[in-house]
Amino acid sequence: MIDRRLFKLVAKRPIFLLVAVRWLNLALSIFIWYGFASLVSEYFEMGSFFSLYFLWLGAFALILKALLHYISGYLTWYCASQMRLTLRQNVLQKALELQANQQLAPSVLAQYAVEGINQLELYYARFLPQLFYCLGSVVLIFGVLVGYAWQPAVLLLICMPLIPLVIVLVMKSAKKILGKYWHSYTDLGRVFEEDLRGLSTLKDFAQDEAKQQELKQNAESFRKATMSLLAMQLNSITIMDLISYCGAGLSISLALVAFSKGSLDLLGVLLFILLSAEFFLPLRQLGSFFHVALNGVSAMKRLFSFLEQENPVSGTQTLVQPLKQIKATLALEYAGSFKLQVNDFSEKQGGLIAFVGPSGSGKSTFAQILSAKKLDYQGNVSWNQTNLTSLSQQSLQENALYISEQGYLFKGSLCENLLLANPNASKQQLLSALAKVDLTALGLDYQLAENGANLSGGQRQRVLLARCLLSQAQLVVCDEITAGVDKPSEDIIMQNLHDLAKEKLVIFISHRLYNVLDAKTIYVFENGQITASGTSQSLLKDSRYFKEYFAKEQTLLEEGKNV
Repeated sequence: MIDRRLFKLVAKRPIFLLVAVRWLNLALSIFIWYGFASLVSEYFEMGSFFSLYFLWLGAFALILKALLHYISGYLTWYCASQMRLTLRQNVLQKALELQANQQLAPSVLAQYAVEGINQLELYYARFLPQLFYCLGSVVLIFGVLVGYAWQPAVLLLICMPLIPLVIVLVMKSAKKILGKYWHSYTDLGRVFEEDLRGLSTLKDFAQDEAKQQELKQNAESFRKATMSLLAMQLNSITIMDLISYCGAGLSISLALVAFSKGSLDLLGVLLFILLSAEFFLPLRQLGSFFHVALNGVSAMKRLFSFLEQENPVSGTQTLVQPLKQIKATLALEYAGSFKLQVNDFSEKQGGLIAFVGPSGSGKSTFAQILSAKKLDYQGNVSWNQTNLTSLSQQSLQENALYISEQGYLFKGSLCENLLLANPNASKQQLLSALAKVDLTALGLDYQLAENGANLSGGQRQRVLLARCLLSQAQLVVCDEITAGVDKPSEDIIMQNLHDLAKEKLVIFISHRLYNVLDAKTIYVFENGQITASGTSQSLLKDSRYFKEYFAKEQTLLEEGKNV
């Protein structure tokens, strides 16, 4: 019932303080009931009911009890808020640290990080305090009652384990139900997000109705799982109520029998009547919290697995000198289906470096390794003779930039999007970057829609390039950023990349060979290996792939001119 992984992330002290406050509150309740029972028994035995001493003492106890109730509510809120904040910070930090292949789907991660943590809040801030509180409350109330009559007190103690037994039995059956519940929940969220993103495509192919039916089926599956969960909760609560009321009733009955035989006085009988319900109430509340808490724990299992993934290995060194050279000798394999093998790769700053080759040949993977976006390889990759594994995560992020056609533009002004690359950039620097990509006409105050939806394809790619120009990174990888743009935009992008390559290490990945003809060095990738490298002139002689692909491309270009 107690997940130790949670306590590795959040503090235990607030929970123990909360339990202590609730125990003190229970002691005050017992004192109040004892005072009330004493007054009643005194009235029947001595004919005197009013006692100014008990009145003032009872009033003080009620005021203190109200204060403790307020403190208990505050501590519950504090525990819950700290748990939510801590876990969500850890989720965000982990998402930033992990590589792309380790990430959960965004919709699933959002569901677990929002709804899952909200459910876990009940486990941490309510169920766990209630569990520890129950242990103390049972001992405290039993200790008070056993001094008056041991038989009914022992009966209460015997009935008490029946409620945890019901909880254990429910837990066994709940695991399967909760598994279906969260599977249905996350699947529903995934399908909904996917359909929403691709709604225009579905309508274009007249498949929106079919997807609607699929979403409806997922929603119905989630509804059934939810109803099964609620039915289980209601049935178990009914059983726990039955145990509580029967146990309290039997205990009171035994106390009345003892009173009729003269072995128990009126004060003892009244205490059994007043405290029997108090004896089972904490366990009854524990049972009600347990169902929701188990729901949260079930939701968090996958999230904890996500949080416990090992971070990429990084060192502590800082790249002191500007990045002038990169070297690599490495091997990488994914589940036996994709292999990448590169031997003795070495490049220095000064001139554009181009990667070409068929799709799936390893161009992007190798570029991601060189720019420290992937670290799950075997071998050595170094910047300025310093191995990447020796450099700190901050140094890796500051010195390498990977941009692609899928780069994201946030809703807001053009200025805000450019400042992401360099928050300290001056207005003049921002305007200069826009001028280089021929977007001065838009202006810094131009408001972008989500992901640049109100820009043309060429404008969007040039905004991404302008943001790249403002970056302080020394290694820049541009992956297919000329894809889907018109010829004028393509010329602007290529001119800027050549200019940028004069002062930085720039790697350009492209399927368009005419864009890389002027590159300093072109690397041809085939089947996860570099099969040839050199200038375009040497590759036209030595590389079969480059020669054949270049010939096809030239034919297509000539045909395009004649249309």
